[in-house]
Amino acid sequence: MPKVSGLALIAIGLLHTLVTLVMPEVIGFGGIWQEIAEVGVVDAVTPESLRIWGYYWFLIPGFLTILCGLLCHWIEHQLQHPLPLFLGWGLLAIACFCIVLDLDTGFWLVLLVAVNAIASSYRAQPSRQADDVRT
Repeated sequence: MPKVSGLALIAIGLLHTLVTLVMPEVIGFGGIWQEIAEVGVVDAVTPESLRIWGYYWFLIPGFLTILCGLLCHWIEHQLQHPLPLFLGWGLLAIACFCIVLDLDTGFWLVLLVAVNAIASSYRAQPSRQADDVRT
């Protein structure tokens, strides 16, 4: 299995963040920057400004996905390990939950990353058991 889970998560996070920052109208947030400027930027996310609140919570997961992708890439390439099995299963659970709630979602991409991470982890297990026997 290729070690692409980290890079795939980085790409998904970058796509999510760039669309949110550069083309907010594509996701239903046209004019959001003007609204944020009108309320004064600092502490703009309040319960009274649900549209800004929604935009904020749409933007933040992109950054978190990039960070998670960087960590996964580091695990795969610096440590030369597959991703932990719990991460693959966790991504699978989150992706399935989000897909069930919204079929028209980008979580289909996360589903692919989850399947790759799970398969890579299972594929690496026999070699790990052989390494444990030798030590």
